[in-house]
Amino acid sequence: MPELNQFSGDKVLAQLTLKEFILSNPCNLTRKVVPAKTLNIPDKKVILKFESVDTDELKDLEIHVEGDKAIYKIGEGETSHFHIPNDKKLWETQFMICSIDGKFYIRDFGFVHTTRLKLDTRVEVQIQKGSVIDLGKVVHYHFDKVIHAQEPTSGEADNFYIIKQTKNYDVDDDYPQLRARPTWVSAEETVENIQNEINIISDGNKTENSIGRSMKRDVQIKLKAVSADHCKVEYNPEKGWMLSEKGKDKPSSNGTYIFLKDFQQMKDHMPSGLVPLHDGMILSFVNYELKVRIENKSNSA
Repeated sequence: MPELNQFSGDKVLAQLTLKEFILSNPCNLTRKVVPAKTLNIPDKKVILKFESVDTDELKDLEIHVEGDKAIYKIGEGETSHFHIPNDKKLWETQFMICSIDGKFYIRDFGFVHTTRLKLDTRVEVQIQKGSVIDLGKVVHYHFDKVIHAQEPTSGEADNFYIIKQTKNYDVDDDYPQLRARPTWVSAEETVENIQNEINIISDGNKTENSIGRSMKRDVQIKLKAVSADHCKVEYNPEKGWMLSEKGKDKPSSNGTYIFLKDFQQMKDHMPSGLVPLHDGMILSFVNYELKVRIENKSNSA
């Protein structure tokens, strides 16, 4: 029997002894999936289709989430409901789809490579304090100052995303303004070619500010992976500050992304909040892209 020699110098603890006993029901420490049923099963289902992948075996593969489980985990771990094998860049549970009160949400658990939303030419996403965006997969900007003229009142929609559901807006009677600073730049790019600080003010006369590689843009970022006309930042009193690629003939070549986690959650390696899923939403993580489709169960094949 092992001895507790590390306590030999303590008069009380040195008297401790180990006692053997037999369990009537042996303890099983094997990791396993424990299903958690949702209280209100939605009448719709979520279909996630792989559109960009590392391996051909996942190309065009679809993940069907019926919503009968409260959580549906997707990741590299074997206990995930959908297991993406042999990719150590992924976290054990990269993210989970949650079914709550008949609605679907996503919660990101990515550790190093966190999950992002990719913008297309039809959607706008609200910029909130702490938001982190990725331009062309070569530079990340953290919005540490987001001031509104009034508290935004518009709710989310299929073409307007609100990441953080706890909306604590900074309001000032002065002009609405933004400030963003870089937090990461690709090693393949030159740091001197980025804006060390982006400051944007909406004075009522100008509500849109373009971002891109071209000198014609309001904010110029001279990185090769950033498109000449990459994206824009716009202020609307009802919607607040927004990031989008709307109004363009085609999306930027290397994409505009916003992370599900805010800056502090990424820094502390904490999971994101619950982000509502919308039809047509594009999820991006590592080298994967998933297109979200939400449809009625009665209409699905």
